[in-house]
Amino acid sequence: MSTETTGRFMPTGWDESVIEDIDGEGETKNGTYYPSRGVTAAKVTFQYTGDVEGTGATTYLFAYRDSKAGHADILGYERFTGSIGGRTGSCVFRHTGAYEDGAVSGHVEVLPGLGTDELADLTGSADVSMAGPPPEGGYEFTLKS
Repeated sequence: MSTETTGRFMPTGWDESVIEDIDGEGETKNGTYYPSRGVTAAKVTFQYTGDVEGTGATTYLFAYRDSKAGHADILGYERFTGSIGGRTGSCVFRHTGAYEDGAVSGHVEVLPGLGTDELADLTGSADVSMAGPPPEGGYEFTLKS
């Protein structure tokens, strides 16, 4: 029997820096330099509310193919701590996705063997999207397990 647990999430911190700048070209937006082609790392924190309640600390890698056009592949790992569907503990999410033209679309899955307490055996995945300014209360997150 599958279940769905829905909450909302909001980025609360973002620190991105260049690992590799392939062409030595790029642009600075909001105080952060983005290579036209290259790889960056970002430390991002999230706050979750609703039936998914807690915090997340994420490390992302972005592979920019053309930052001016807004294209990047995304890979990340997030340690979530809090409660999901009334069960408390922590778990690790693996993020895969893409950034294109100002919007992020991605897939998040719970990695087995990395949960604690009541989330030790948690399984599941979610599809997420972020575009434009965050909506009231944050972006939707529905974990299907």
